[in-house]
Amino acid sequence: MEIIAIVISLASLIVSIRAIRVSKDIAKMQLEYEEKAEKRREEKEKLAEEKRKREKRQEQLDWQEAERRAHASPFPITEGTMKDRIEEEYRIIRSERILRGRG
Repeated sequence: MEIIAIVISLASLIVSIRAIRVSKDIAKMQLEYEEKAEKRREEKEKLAEEKRKREKRQEQLDWQEAERRAHASPFPITEGTMKDRIEEEYRIIRSERILRGRG
């Protein structure tokens, strides 16, 4: 009878040890998954920031080009102020960029 109790206790101990190992493995896998998810999130944020910088730089270039075009074209008084002319050229440039698919 004592031998059966000892065997049952050992079996229970073995099952408990295996359960602990499985829990440990699951926790490790969960931690790895969370680390990978965090890296993906950081990479996504980095790409979004780079895109914002490119768009801002492109906008600056578009304004410069609009100003160049406005100064290069004839500027009769009937067309409004230089500021109006630059803004109109900027709208034209942005429209061209959107139509080319690079907006």
